Order: sequence, then C-alpha cells, then structure tokens
Amino acid sequence: MSFSEKVLAMLKAIGEPVTVSINGENRVIDSLIQPMRYKNKLYLEQERNQLGFKDSECFLYLGPPEADFVGVERHTTIKTADRSYNVSRADRIVIEGKTQYIWAVLTLRIKDGEYDEL
Repeated sequence: MSFSEKVLAMLKAIGEPVTVSINGENRVIDSLIQPMRYKNKLYLEQERNQLGFKDSECFLYLGPPEADFVGVERHTTIKTADRSYNVSRADRIVIEGKTQYIWAVLTLRIKDGEYDEL
C-alpha cells in the first residue's frame, strides 16, 4: 500500500464527511478537523467585536488532494454537520512529485444569514 493510499484510508476510517466549497463549487469529502491546542492556552481567549465575542480558536484540517484549495483560501468554506469554517492558510504535502494530502489552518466562521445557510 502506497503512502497516499494509507492517507486516504486513514481519512476514511477516522475522518468525517465535510463539504468543501471552492468558488461556489461544492464537493463532499472525508477529512479530519481537530482543534489546535497551544501550550500557553491562547485558545481560551476570546476577542470582542461588534457582533459580540469571537472565539479565536484555530483548527487543523487534513484532507485528500481531490479538494485542493491552495491559492484560493479566501474563496473557500469548509462545512461539517454543525460548524462552518474559513481557511486561514493551506498547503500541499508533496512526496515524489505527487500531492499526498492538503493541510490547512481553519477558523470558525461567524454565522450570517446573508452569507451562510448554516
């Protein structure tokens, strides 16, 4: 079994189905989204904005190369069954010239009826 096959098997076994919307085009894939924990516990802080408090917690995304949104992070939204995320940063993991998986840092998206149906 190749490395990319192992990654896809892992995502299928422990990942969850998510909808990746890239420039309005939706694709449902299995991916892994986990909270990022910092040793200085900065993830517990919240920021105040006009809408109230905003959770500044970040999440790590690992997904298959079929949903490649590297370079169009600002036009990408990732949705699970109960949450919606913006992409802060993304990159490809390439081994021997082939993209094995995509990783990204996600932030929670503020629910807004004008932009989100969630």
